[in-house]
Amino acid sequence: MRAVIVAFVALAGFATLASPATATPTVPRHDLVSAPAITMVRQRCGEGMKREKAWQDKYGAWHGRCVPKR
Repeated sequence: MRAVIVAFVALAGFATLASPATATPTVPRHDLVSAPAITMVRQRCGEGMKREKAWQDKYGAWHGRCVPKR
């Protein structure tokens, strides 16, 4: 049983050494990078909006009406 385990570990090690590796990581091109998928907004109202008389309960939920910023 030990011989099988040793042979398997050796085979896995040789397979790892045989895989190609680069010396430096690839740098993303700035012209191909898109905008982030998540847009941060204030108090969960949306872009261009804010809470009127905002308050946050102990569970993190915001309360108050969403109104446009002026």
